[in-house]
Amino acid sequence: MVAFGMSRRMVWGTLRSGMRIAAVLAPAVLGACATPSSNTPAPAKEVSADSLVKAGDDARSRGDLASAALLYERAEQMNPKDLGTSLRLGGVWAQVGQPGQALEAYRRALAIDPGNAEAVRGVANTQLQMGDAAAAIATLRNAPGLRSDWRLQNSLGVAYDLSGDFQDAQAAYRQGLALAPGNLQLVSNLGLSLALAGNFDEALPMLEKAAQDPAATPRIRQNLALAYGLAGDDAKAAEIAKIDLDPAKVQANLGYYEYLRLLHDRKALAAAVGAHQAESPQ
Repeated sequence: MVAFGMSRRMVWGTLRSGMRIAAVLAPAVLGACATPSSNTPAPAKEVSADSLVKAGDDARSRGDLASAALLYERAEQMNPKDLGTSLRLGGVWAQVGQPGQALEAYRRALAIDPGNAEAVRGVANTQLQMGDAAAAIATLRNAPGLRSDWRLQNSLGVAYDLSGDFQDAQAAYRQGLALAPGNLQLVSNLGLSLALAGNFDEALPMLEKAAQDPAATPRIRQNLALAYGLAGDDAKAAEIAKIDLDPAKVQANLGYYEYLRLLHDRKALAAAVGAHQAESPQ
């Protein structure tokens, strides 16, 4: 299993550091500067919500998520009706592993536009991060755009998988594929759901085809390795896993697959591998 993320203490340490940086950064970007022909400072430029969002976007593009969160928060305070700012803030909080704060931001976005698919998906995905699959299912099933957005169907499938309802999960993925034929994320999640349900005859060929696609990501290949591990074919699982992982991680994953095979409770099994199915951070 590939480990990722930071401890809560590390996250908040990073955020505190970023806040200090942002406090210096924003005036430097947005404040006054001296003219070359006079010792009199030029009038300070007005700090607008738009300029703060732009500075936040720049910080986010550099990977400085702490500063981005601070700048987006200030912009949201100045213009609380701006949908894009709330969505950006939700995405940053989700990226730094703070789903509670992300959930609040996405809910503020929904209050602005109750039918916004990105906001609905953000709420559902953060509910999944918090381990509440039932709440995510309720959020998605009530979404106005569910029948026309493959991303919402994908999140619904993940939520059903994590609740142990593989049949409804697979129906959601197939509905998503009807909207986005051949979408690799949907195909991979459908294949893994079939594997979790023990249907390896259908799952493995589907995952093989997805993994061989030139656009396949490491996650898609690792879903295939996981499916072989669940099927008990450790040799094939190792062959696939070593494409992206070093030998130590491959061996660690083989031990993990053996542990998963001992989980006879399918819901517990789905919960254990849930991170492999979830979407990438927004």
